[in-house]
Amino acid sequence: MRFSGRRTGWHSVAYSVMAFGAACVLSTALWAGGSGFGDDDHDHENEGPAYFGFVKDTNGATVPDAKVTVAIKDRGGVITRTDALGAYRVPGFGKEISPNDVVITCEKPGYKQVRILRRTAQDADPSVPIETECTMQRA
Repeated sequence: MRFSGRRTGWHSVAYSVMAFGAACVLSTALWAGGSGFGDDDHDHENEGPAYFGFVKDTNGATVPDAKVTVAIKDRGGVITRTDALGAYRVPGFGKEISPNDVVITCEKPGYKQVRILRRTAQDADPSVPIETECTMQRA
């Protein structure tokens, strides 16, 4: 007679590692500004476009835990951090704020910002988020 019992050995460690990894992946959207990328519903009519993007190094690898500042010229702004995948997202400002007045900068100890690339159309719908990629170089 054989008793089915609890698995021991490397199998239980592998299952624990997989469960932990899945929990980390699912929580990355919450880490980057507290909202997921699927939260693009615009409940507020006066809200302008959201800002999102990625922070990468010069080799194309993502840079997690980078500080991203999304500021309105001469007014202040919002600071967030990239998630484990190097992504960030900031909700939109008011419709009266022109996207041309929004400046995005990235920082991380040991890096310097070398380029900002904004992807948007001239006649973009104000409800469509604006993507910005920040490239950093190791200092």
